[in-house]
Amino acid sequence: MKGEELGARLKRLRGLQGMTLVALGGRSGVAISTLSKIENGQVSPVYGTLRKIAVGLGIPFEQLIADQPAEAPRPAQVLTRAGDTADFRHARYAYAMHAAQLEAKAMLPIVMTIDSAAPPAAGEWSSHAGEEFLFVLEGSVEVHLQGQPPLLLGRGDSLYIDSRVPHGFVRHGRGKARLVSVTYDPGQAARRPLGEG
Repeated sequence: MKGEELGARLKRLRGLQGMTLVALGGRSGVAISTLSKIENGQVSPVYGTLRKIAVGLGIPFEQLIADQPAEAPRPAQVLTRAGDTADFRHARYAYAMHAAQLEAKAMLPIVMTIDSAAPPAAGEWSSHAGEEFLFVLEGSVEVHLQGQPPLLLGRGDSLYIDSRVPHGFVRHGRGKARLVSVTYDPGQAARRPLGEG
């Protein structure tokens, strides 16, 4: 993540709304202890947890991770040059979000680098509102969906999932594994940045 660290940003955004950890926990469904650890830089949350926090705050996901303010008026196109993504990490994944300066959009395009070759632990599964399209750019990725056998995807393969189903990704074999993840959540477009009526 560039600029302000995630924990400091979360604490500031929560403070702008006068919201306690208890209130945010109730609104987001994320444990108060987890929220506290995120704010204190003790854990790096998965994407699904960050999405739940953004929903609990009632803000676009991008505002939680990106430095850029929303563009106004809404542009007809948003160009993201190489190196201008909003980046954030989890122990298992590195995320590079595209079109981060455009907040309150229904699709969230991310390029993910899968760092782990071990299946996700119980607390590392992700689930969030919407649907998700996955397309493997490089290497092989094993997709784990709760209640289903793992699926192995190679370069050029794609998968469309209901992202409410807990899911996780594993690098398969040697070498780098990267995929494009585009999440569609119509409710995301309705959220407005803090400070906007």
